[in-house]
Amino acid sequence: MFGVLLGLERRRRRTPQEKIAIIQQTMEPGMTVSHLARLHGIREMYFTDAIPA
Repeated sequence: MFGVLLGLERRRRRTPQEKIAIIQQTMEPGMTVSHLARLHGIREMYFTDAIPA
C-alpha cells in the first residue's frame, strides 16, 4: 500500500513552551520515547540529547 502526499509538507516549528511540555511528558509513568515521538510526529533520534540517560 502506498500513501499519496498532497501539498507541501513543512517542518513543524515548536515554541520553547511546547518543547518543554513534550519533554515533561517523558516523566509520566509508562511513557516511552517511541510512543511520545509518535504522538507528536517527531523522530525518536531527536530525543537522544534532550532526555537524560
